[in-house]
Amino acid sequence: MKSIILAVLFCFAPFLALADSGDTRVVEMWQCELKEGKKMDDVKANNNKWLAMSKKAGGSDAINSYSMNAVVGDLTKFMFVDSYPDMATWAKVKSAEDTPEGEAIEATFNELMECHKNRLFESTQH
Repeated sequence: MKSIILAVLFCFAPFLALADSGDTRVVEMWQCELKEGKKMDDVKANNNKWLAMSKKAGGSDAINSYSMNAVVGDLTKFMFVDSYPDMATWAKVKSAEDTPEGEAIEATFNELMECHKNRLFESTQH
């Protein structure tokens, strides 16, 4: 009987792990502003390069990035919201930003925009 219970638990363990990991994510938010004469389309194009590098370095297609742009008011101010499945993946991506590829992407970001604030959050789905 004990072996049957252990076998059942062993079979359901992966599903329990997936349920837990799907409810919580790590989210990094950046408050940014375009530099004079720069265009949001260029920032988005560079962010697509960053996202491709991040997914490769993090070993996960579950990394997402969103830009939040004003539709009324100061159109030069915007936010990035980057979402990671866990802290380990976030840390891998941060390490990749110190590689030549990551440094080139960051240099382009620095030419296009200035980010004044960022925060790292744990997000829980309810």
